[in-house]
Amino acid sequence: MRALTFANYTDPRGLSWRELPMPVPGPGQVLVRVGAASVNPVDWHIYRGDPWVLRLKTRSKAGEPRGVGEDFAGIITEIGPGVSEYRVGERVFGTIPAAVQVAGAIADFVVAQPQWIARLPHSVPDQDGAAVALAGLTALQALRDAGAMRPGHRVLVWGGSGGVGHLAVQIAHLMGAGAVEAVCSSRNVDMMEELGADAVFDYTRGETPIGPYDLVIDTVCTASARTLRSMLRPGGTVVTIGALSGGRLLGPGGPIIRRALGAKVRGFKAKTIMTRVNHADLATLAEWMATGKLGVRIERDFPLAAAQDAYAVLEQGKVRGKLALVARVPKTGG
Repeated sequence: MRALTFANYTDPRGLSWRELPMPVPGPGQVLVRVGAASVNPVDWHIYRGDPWVLRLKTRSKAGEPRGVGEDFAGIITEIGPGVSEYRVGERVFGTIPAAVQVAGAIADFVVAQPQWIARLPHSVPDQDGAAVALAGLTALQALRDAGAMRPGHRVLVWGGSGGVGHLAVQIAHLMGAGAVEAVCSSRNVDMMEELGADAVFDYTRGETPIGPYDLVIDTVCTASARTLRSMLRPGGTVVTIGALSGGRLLGPGGPIIRRALGAKVRGFKAKTIMTRVNHADLATLAEWMATGKLGVRIERDFPLAAAQDAYAVLEQGKVRGKLALVARVPKTGG
């Protein structure tokens, strides 16, 4: 089978397709024929080894081919021993935890554990399932777990038009937020309003949220601790998911660490999130998609074979929603 790989730290031009042996699911695993995948910022941090701190975990693997990508959707073609909850022919979607990623999801086939996947409703295209997996898990867990969002809370999503942000706007409403507001650029204001944002602030025009907010979900980490403190209610929380800038050593971790220190000085709660891949949350996302309550915005579809081009676009930033990779294989089975 074909798989997108890298042997040494590289940019998208250094990613290459290789012919690899057909994977065989072991005990407690399933084999999925990939119908679609999607790209995430964590992918390019891994294949670039940027920030450098990531290289401490992967140095021993330098020179050995590693797979690329986490999110996928497709059809189960084989089931390993001990798997009883799925059957051959079922459509599923999911994501490979970055900590265990070896083979990668941008391939003809991917081996997955049952807790990494959920059934994909018939009404949901493969590319939507693949695009929502990691970003949807991150948005849900940032709101529910790290942010402890409750019905009636006033929520701000800073960086609302990105992959996680545009899903967080919708999920906050689904969880009963009293109001959901968003920060984005001029070209994305209409998108935020269409997704249900109660107010939208255009940072390119100098518009700044006022608050008070119970919870801020921040995907860009550009606001100062002083600014955030001024817009939070007493006891309010900021959950930082990513950062636009950072040094080569720590990358996004640098601004996030500085924010945590600033929060201690200013006296508010600042949290981060490590996304947990689990079946229950994927199933919740699938139910919302099936009923039309949650929709992923895909700015552009790429053929699976053009994944390098998709990563080049992703690295430029400013993607509205998500980028999807489509294998364009015939759909069969359940």
